Amino acid sequence: MEKLNVKFLERESEYFIYIGENILSLVENYLKKHEKVLLLTNTTIGEIYNFKKMFENEKKIDIFEISDGEEFKNQDTVESIYKFLLEKGYQRNTLILTVGGGVVCDIGGYVASTYMRGVDFLQVPTSLLAMVDASIGGKVGINFGQRKNIIGSFYQPIAVIIDISFLKTLPEKEFRSGMGEVIKHSLISKNKDYFEYLYNYSKKIKEHSSETLLEIIKKSCEIKRDIIINDEKEKGERIVLNLGHTYGHALESILEFKTFSHGESISKGILFELYMFNPERIELIDEIKKLFNLYDIDSEPIKINSDRLIEIMQDDKKNSNGNIKFLNLQNLGRINCETGTKEMIEKTYIHLKNELQAMIDIGSNSIRMLIGEVQIEKNGIKKVINSCFSETIITSLGKGVNQNKKLSDESIKNSILAIKKFDKIAKSYGVTKIMANATSAVRDSENREVFLTEVKKLGIKTKVITGDEEARLSYIGVSSVYPKEKIMIIDIGGGSTEISFGIGTNIEYVKSFNIGAVRITEMFFQDKNHNENITEESIQKAQNYIEDVLKEISKYKDEEYKLIGVAGTVTTHISVEKEMESYNSKEIDKSILKRETILNNLIKFQNSSLNERGNIKGLELKRAPYVIAGSCIIIKILELLEKDSLIVSEVDNLTGGLLNS
Repeated sequence: MEKLNVKFLERESEYFIYIGENILSLVENYLKKHEKVLLLTNTTIGEIYNFKKMFENEKKIDIFEISDGEEFKNQDTVESIYKFLLEKGYQRNTLILTVGGGVVCDIGGYVASTYMRGVDFLQVPTSLLAMVDASIGGKVGINFGQRKNIIGSFYQPIAVIIDISFLKTLPEKEFRSGMGEVIKHSLISKNKDYFEYLYNYSKKIKEHSSETLLEIIKKSCEIKRDIIINDEKEKGERIVLNLGHTYGHALESILEFKTFSHGESISKGILFELYMFNPERIELIDEIKKLFNLYDIDSEPIKINSDRLIEIMQDDKKNSNGNIKFLNLQNLGRINCETGTKEMIEKTYIHLKNELQAMIDIGSNSIRMLIGEVQIEKNGIKKVINSCFSETIITSLGKGVNQNKKLSDESIKNSILAIKKFDKIAKSYGVTKIMANATSAVRDSENREVFLTEVKKLGIKTKVITGDEEARLSYIGVSSVYPKEKIMIIDIGGGSTEISFGIGTNIEYVKSFNIGAVRITEMFFQDKNHNENITEESIQKAQNYIEDVLKEISKYKDEEYKLIGVAGTVTTHISVEKEMESYNSKEIDKSILKRETILNNLIKFQNSSLNERGNIKGLELKRAPYVIAGSCIIIKILELLEKDSLIVSEVDNLTGGLLNS
């Protein structure tokens, strides 16, 4: 076990950082002198480690679990802890024991610094990021108003106990996040030994070798300690710890702390500052990029609307006199704090190949938006690297179009409101481009220009696309996930169903069929007053009609390929099968949907009234009116292709639209 002394030069104060494996018993030494102890952790850590059992004989300990994630590092969480402390009678002689990642460390320290004007707290970090960063140095705080760590204080713990056994269960994404900070420490170090160590021992570090983990944690803690003991409250030297943070924090804030971890964000920030101040230092940039790549960290910065980026950057804590401060990494260990201007930021964009773009799909039943990180190569080839935001709003734009060929005033109004909402979100994310594709409801209506004129007023470039083009975009999107495999894509929309087939960039078959969940519902499952009327007879009639329309696809029944379904009808069947309390895109993507599951769900839907259907776990109320019609279409497609199942994909024509723009 290593024991590092943290002794501040400006005042008589010190504590110790303990670094080892299976050393949690050290915590007991710090419990004795306190009347009450609050063990603050998060729901994820609480599931992995049974702290109640570890401290079951300590009656003075209460456990408080907060939600896991940076988005919960806010005033609401802090207030819930204050309320608990007061209700349980916690007074001055209290210890806040934080056991968790950076969010728990920051919130626990902030609560300790403010409750009763200051109580003791002990850090037990469980993630690599928290071990080398959040638990060391006494910076505690919360996010506020979409600004990272904008509220907080400098408040030192009574000790930090770093037990690397926690890292055995750490997800790889979180490990990479920690390595982002570790690499940063190697860049600010006065000598190159640490930087070279990370190169030479990357294999062992990635294998989570105890020896190498102890070494990098010790070295990172020493580097940070040596800086903070001379400058506890960041009035000088400590600012070098913010390398990459001006852009990195802004990126986290703009993307609402959901897309990239802190370590990933500051890795991108380090490269951003290199491109800004030293674009000619190609060798240095390549060397640093190579190190990030060794640890599977995507360090490529993203081009964001410069006005939005600057708006967030202006609230950075390093700034003074209205100037935005960046760290200029001139060489390893040589860093200056300098001002960056809008012109400098936009000039930096020349070196960036990734940017945020938004695509809106205006469908018959819903309007959807995807904001994605798009990588654009010099040859023009695009890739969607990350999905940063996605949402669906049911607007029923195509309601009644099948009968009267017109979009209703109400559906136009609802759809424009949805598009306005998405436009506002896209601007808050700082997208560089926003586009929209309108599909069957708009192209089939006689008064489409009324609607398109309203969209045009919002400044969104909108294209009315054919059904075949919609099918092609779905194929482009899905084939980016399955680039070398033969695939057939089934896209069941509200007004039409698109089917495409091919391998790689070679699309052999593309066709849009004039049936969809809304259209079939209106044709077969509603009476003349538009009330739901579903019977065995109407279902049989619907399926006969669907079969007659789709019968040509049966020519593919003997082919070998992956059958992939996209859009709300197929995803709904997975969420119902898994009884999801809330929609989980990651859990749904690439799930296998069996014909048996669809039939079982269909029986459940048929045996429920429309109102009762909304209570089925996993079935969103907005999809309840059309799920039976959509199910009939899927079942008939599987029958015609003689398939028992399909793969469900969250990637569809929205991704294809971004790639094709």
